[in-house]
Order: sequence, then structure tokens, then C-alpha cells
Amino acid sequence: MRWLQQNPANEPVLEIPEPLVIGRRPMLGSLPGPPSTVRESPPDSVLDGATLPGLVMRAASVRGDAHRYYGTPRQDSMGFWKVDESRLLACVADGLGSKEMSHLGSAAACRAAYGNLTDFLDHADITTAAEHFAENIADDLHGWADQGGFPADSLSTTFLAAVIDHGEETSTTRVRLIRIGDSAAMLLHKGVWVSCFPEDEQEIGSSATHALPGGTGRVEVSVHTLEPGDMLLLCTDGLAKPMTQNKEVGERLSDWWSRPEPPSLPEFFWQFSFRAKSYDDDRTAICVWRV
Repeated sequence: MRWLQQNPANEPVLEIPEPLVIGRRPMLGSLPGPPSTVRESPPDSVLDGATLPGLVMRAASVRGDAHRYYGTPRQDSMGFWKVDESRLLACVADGLGSKEMSHLGSAAACRAAYGNLTDFLDHADITTAAEHFAENIADDLHGWADQGGFPADSLSTTFLAAVIDHGEETSTTRVRLIRIGDSAAMLLHKGVWVSCFPEDEQEIGSSATHALPGGTGRVEVSVHTLEPGDMLLLCTDGLAKPMTQNKEVGERLSDWWSRPEPPSLPEFFWQFSFRAKSYDDDRTAICVWRV
């Protein structure tokens, strides 16, 4: 963004550039097409952020160029909450494109995660805790579908959550990850992306994925430490695919997000809105910097 010369009214004019094209230019434009006719269609884009002692958060969910062009809804969802003085919950979800109500399922899964977190925290074993956590979220999705009179399968969504234990007096932050499906978690450590799940690149390259409410037997868990200077990224495959399959995208994001100061909300949204040929899916991410 840059300031232009003053206009005749003697007021400065701010020019906001179009989203950056990384690599070859996509065929589709990024401007929204016709309004969606789908029930309870979410807004085109969502931007959020927070600051806590020692942590900075930025989050966004944007509709992909294909959904914009055809006037279909964004199927990704996200949410983050401060649970208590030393704990946060963050989650992203990606409704399956083949399921007509998956945009509602992804949003419901994030809400259900917050509502069922206490049961997760009550278990000492993370694997058992994650399995029960996923089952409770799936039960909520089934119950909501029963009340609405539609198949629970129509709500199918991937799911990724992070329980972040962070105290002001500690130098490190523990992250417990729970995943069903192909959303990705990565650490940005000294400018290098490190996958939190070792099989991520194989999963992201596949068109098949597991999903709630039927995939509770496919829960994955992972535990990591977030050190000062590190950043945790939770994202759907709309961001994970270009990051892992297009070297230039991963390097550009690493450069932006490794700088001494995390981006402002407007800066983050512009960075996150980059465009790359062949990648027109919905895109969602939650970034947590340990400062």
C-alpha cells in the first residue's frame, strides 16, 4: 500500500494494490460473482486477530476464486477463544466440496469444539482425550442434523484444533494438536516451515480425506513447543497446497511472517489474499506468533 499525491480536496488518497500474483496469473478473477442462493451462506471473507502477553494472533478465511466466480458459499470456517488465563483454543475446518451443507458443518464443528473442550482437558492421555473430543463434536453434528431434518453426512467437514497452553511466566508454549482430515499445522522456525504432522505432504497431495461426523476413528494427535520467535500456522488445504506445491508461495509467506513484528490486520489480509495459478479453493489460516 502507498500514499498517492493529494487530490484536489487536499486530502491524501490511499492506494490499495490488488492481491499479489505469485508465479503464473490465474485464469479466474478474484472479484465476487453473483450472490449465493445457498441457505445461511457465510460472508465472503472473515478477518480476526488478538494480542496477549507473549502471543500475537492473526486469522482469516477467504472464499476461493472458483466459489466467487460461481456464487457458491465459502465452505471453510475458523474460530479461536481464550479458555482461561493460560490456555487458548484455535480451530479451522474445511467443509467437503461434494456436500451441499458442509459450509454449515464446518462452522458447527468449530463451535462444538469450544463447547466440548472441558472433556478434552479432563483426560490425561492425549490420544484418549482427542478421540473423545472428536466423538463429542460428531455427536453434536448428528444432533443438529436430526433437529434440522437433513442427513448428517451433508455436514461433512475436516477439522483441526490446537489447544495452546501459555503462561506469562514461561519461556515456552505447549501446543496440542487434534486433526481429522487434510488440514495442516506447521511451525515457522527461523524462517523454515516444519510440518507438525510428518505425513502432511502425502495427505495434501491426495484428493481423498477423512471428515467429521463419520471419521472419528481417524483422529491424529501431535504435541509441539512454541519457542520465542516461532509461529504456529493452522490452515486448510486451500493454503497448504500452494505452500507445499509451489516453492515461491512458501518462501514468500515465510519472508512476510518471519519479520520482527507480526503484520497488522490489513497487512495480514492483503498478504493472505495472494493469488496463484491452479489454486482457487477457499483458504483459511490462524497464525500464532510467540513474541
